[in-house]
Amino acid sequence: MARDGARRTRLNNAVLVYVVLLLSLQIFLLTIAVEGFFERDAGLAWAATGISVFLALTAIFFYRYLRDD
Repeated sequence: MARDGARRTRLNNAVLVYVVLLLSLQIFLLTIAVEGFFERDAGLAWAATGISVFLALTAIFFYRYLRDD
C-alpha cells in the first residue's frame, strides 16, 4: 500500500511539473502574440495565440487529472 502511495505522489509531482512548464510556455507565447498584434504581424499573432490556447487547454486537462487522482 505504501508503495502505491509513493508511486501516485511521484506521478502527481511529475504531472504538476509538466503543468508548470506548460503555463510558463503559455505566458511566453502570450507575450509573443501581444508583440505580434502591436507590430501588426497578424500571422505571428494568431499562430502564437492558437498555440497558447492549445497549451492552456492541455494544462487544464492535466490539472483536472491531478484533482481527480
